[in-house]
Amino acid sequence: MKSILRGAVIAAAAAVVVFLFHGAVPGARQAGSLWAYEEEPVEMVVLMYHSIDSHENRSDRYTITPQALRRDLEYLQKEGYGTVVMADVIGYVMDGTPLPPKPVMLTFDDGFYNNYLNAFPLLQEFEMRAVVSIIGEESDRFSLVDENSEKYASLTWHQIQEMQNSGLVEFQNHSYGLHRMNGGRHGLAKKWGEGKTQYQRSIKADVGKLQDRFHEMFDIRPTTFTYPYGVVTRDGDEVLRELGFQATLDSRGGVFEVTHEESCLWRIPRNNRPAGTCAQEIIEKVMAARLR
Repeated sequence: MKSILRGAVIAAAAAVVVFLFHGAVPGARQAGSLWAYEEEPVEMVVLMYHSIDSHENRSDRYTITPQALRRDLEYLQKEGYGTVVMADVIGYVMDGTPLPPKPVMLTFDDGFYNNYLNAFPLLQEFEMRAVVSIIGEESDRFSLVDENSEKYASLTWHQIQEMQNSGLVEFQNHSYGLHRMNGGRHGLAKKWGEGKTQYQRSIKADVGKLQDRFHEMFDIRPTTFTYPYGVVTRDGDEVLRELGFQATLDSRGGVFEVTHEESCLWRIPRNNRPAGTCAQEIIEKVMAARLR
């Protein structure tokens, strides 16, 4: 009798194990050797800015005025958005570090001097954070001359350090010298007839040079690569991973769905912020489109 009861208990226990570990608990998944509940993705809109120029006649697809940026920040503040940078996103994905309830990311491409002149004071005023992706050769060049032109100058290393030390601005890699048409290369695009080995060697030399410059100047290496012109290649991504990048920023639009899978950090979608619109319109449009 005892043996029969003991057998029944063992069978029941086994049934419970099978019940729990084979889909009877909705949302259960295996994380390493532990089982956890699936979380809904965190939906975030990443805004992509470029030049912030006070001359309204220069406003275009990639240039807006400081007044336009101010209106964007006022809207985000009013609606309770919390600005995050790539370190926050990577921390959430890798370690589960919480994000704010309504996260949004402000990114500025190309490292224009006017980001320091016009955008940085607004970030300080509103206590908001941003990601700035610089072109290494331009920062090297303008660090050697006294030429702070609002129209075309780039950030110097001194200005980068000041912005970085504020805790409000995170800097990332936009290539050392690939953000131009040069010798048949357009961003990470391959040259006509270029083999994989030659191509990857060239990309590694350029992108790695800016990584080294950041290390020389600040003893850090950017975690994220921002694709020049939004050009993406599989062979280029292999190089970026080899260089240790944890994430990349794309220029295709859409909602960024943040999960605990590292793959979500690759080719993060961003939404360009041109003149003639505003952050509110972009966010509402992007969030509505995901429901279609």
